Amino acid sequence: MKQQNIFFCLVIYEILLIISCNNLLDYQDAEILYKINWPGKVDLGPDHQQNFEYYPITTAKNEKYACKIPTAKKEEKNSDTPYKGPNPIELLTPLFEKNTCLLKSESYWSYEICHGKYVKQYHEEREGKQVKLQKYYLGYINKTEKAKLLDNYSQRERNRKTKFDIPMKKLDGIRMPYVEVQMTNGTVCDLSNKPRNIKLLYICHPQVDHEIYSLDEVASCEYEAIIMSRLLCSHPDYSRTAGEDEINCIPLGNSLKRPRALSVLETESLKLRQQKFTDGEPRVRIELRPTDGLEKKADEYLNSILDVNSANLDIGPHQNFLEGKRCLHGGDGWWKYEFCYGRSVSQYHVEKNGVRITIDLGNFNQKKHIEWIEAHPNKRPKPIGQRKQLSHFYSDGSFCDKTGRLRQTEVRLKCVDNALSSPSSVSLFLLEPKICEYILGVESPLICNMLEYADETGLINDDAVNNLIGLNSKMSQPSNAQSQAKIEKKEKMKILNDEL
Repeated sequence: MKQQNIFFCLVIYEILLIISCNNLLDYQDAEILYKINWPGKVDLGPDHQQNFEYYPITTAKNEKYACKIPTAKKEEKNSDTPYKGPNPIELLTPLFEKNTCLLKSESYWSYEICHGKYVKQYHEEREGKQVKLQKYYLGYINKTEKAKLLDNYSQRERNRKTKFDIPMKKLDGIRMPYVEVQMTNGTVCDLSNKPRNIKLLYICHPQVDHEIYSLDEVASCEYEAIIMSRLLCSHPDYSRTAGEDEINCIPLGNSLKRPRALSVLETESLKLRQQKFTDGEPRVRIELRPTDGLEKKADEYLNSILDVNSANLDIGPHQNFLEGKRCLHGGDGWWKYEFCYGRSVSQYHVEKNGVRITIDLGNFNQKKHIEWIEAHPNKRPKPIGQRKQLSHFYSDGSFCDKTGRLRQTEVRLKCVDNALSSPSSVSLFLLEPKICEYILGVESPLICNMLEYADETGLINDDAVNNLIGLNSKMSQPSNAQSQAKIEKKEKMKILNDEL
């Protein structure tokens, strides 16, 4: 049997694991997953000597491995058998006719997808016995549009000899076919002055009745939801099953069981998993320090993640942050946001052509902040011994069509004292509890030293800022907890190396 020429590239980002893989890939089967094993110098048995191709790889540390890659599997599906069953829309009709709705709840917004009818985004806010409902319809579909969609797919089934391109969506590395149902004429968007719309992508999943896989805003007021359903799986064009093959990489010579850089990556990953993330909000972790380039060797990188705050912190980033010269950026979706301490909060999106769309969420004005504090005494700082955060008010943002008022943001500066975190790390998250009224959370060990310098309005004067900058030399010395964390990490790495 002629061997399939498989191209295999093992890529591990930012760890400098360089692999020699010449002429390894002509094969691109989206339905087969590959699990990479590092079993060490073991005998895998006679079964592993057949139907495998051997490829040598070499890392940046000159570690050598022989990887056994399985040859391509034969296609088991008989494509010559004609399909005479219902078309995809007919298969989904039970969802449309039974008034079936799916719910998806996030930390603030909830979503209701009623198949064949509408998609709604809403938030309920309770104030005493009163319930305020904030809602937007992301799109509708009427009977005429459903009939047109059904007729379109019926024509495809009647002309199966004609090849139609079936759209694909990549999920977890696998290209999956989907049926698209568009819903339009939703609530008008105040940014584009156009109705919201959403695309529902239905994908076969034999173990799931009906479930929302994801719902995202892919463009301003344009949405996309992926829905898993077993109803589509009886159609041959939409039934896909992913097999899994194993790739075993055996060390050669004196090479370790697994590449050293891979062990470094897993150690760093373990550290990240130990970090606390409350509220389930998307956050962005920012290090206010210079970063080394990708050319850093694996040994140096290993030492850098083991040493907890071993190097003195640069005063510049802290001073620039407190003076509003260094702005922090967050957000992992369509909209990003920018916070400049003592200056402004904004939301923005950069188009592919480089054009930046910006919405001003608020600007700092000391007089208006004090007026806000006086009107909301519960926002005043607590006594120093109990103080964990400060609230600052940013007003006079962009005009909001929905409320007829200017946007505004409460910035909550919260102390997070974590021995495993760098003193200069910052975590950001943004909420919109009311229309065009925002809360920006800024959490960092750096803020812990700011708390005692705040006055009764939560503000920090220039003299206090200078004192704070002088604390950097103290912050650069590891605490007892940080020293203990350093010892524990070194012990873990020693155990890891012993296992290798």
